[in-house]
Amino acid sequence: MPAPKIDRAVVLHVAKLASLSLSEAEADRFAGELARVVAYVAELDAVDTRDVPPTAHVLVERLPLRKDEVKPCLSREDALSQAPEVEANGFAVPAFLE
Repeated sequence: MPAPKIDRAVVLHVAKLASLSLSEAEADRFAGELARVVAYVAELDAVDTRDVPPTAHVLVERLPLRKDEVKPCLSREDALSQAPEVEANGFAVPAFLE
């Protein structure tokens, strides 16, 4: 199956769906970049993998794990001493929810 064509019209349509505004130069650049990505994926799809066994996951049970031990940690004062801003005896971070 041939790779789907990615042109600036497709890029602008997807950008509109994602509520993104793109300049003309960005739309042209992304069209070229995405077309190359899709062409590469199509090239990978042509590779014969019939004799390659499927890999469902990495065998996590064989990974070396360290013991879960209680160890000394930084004091609150030491941790906050490097913070750019401290508020109410904790790290001050910008609000991201209204």
